[in-house]
Amino acid sequence: MAAHSASSFLVIVSLAVLVIFTGSSSAKLSTNFYSKSCPKVFITVQSVVHSAISKQPLQGASLLRLHFHDCLPNVINSN
Repeated sequence: MAAHSASSFLVIVSLAVLVIFTGSSSAKLSTNFYSKSCPKVFITVQSVVHSAISKQPLQGASLLRLHFHDCLPNVINSN
């Protein structure tokens, strides 16, 4: 019986620690992250994407797939 209560206590403590650390690890995202370190990032990315799509039209679909299939699940899983 003592082993059962000790394992139950360990499970409860582990869950409490998990809840405490999970709640404090939220991402601090901001829309102006690059405004000081790289102010022309959006213009640069836009010109590179437009150039790539004009050379090879399927690049647009590839970039969309990359964003939604590779990036979006990571965002959803981190919440």
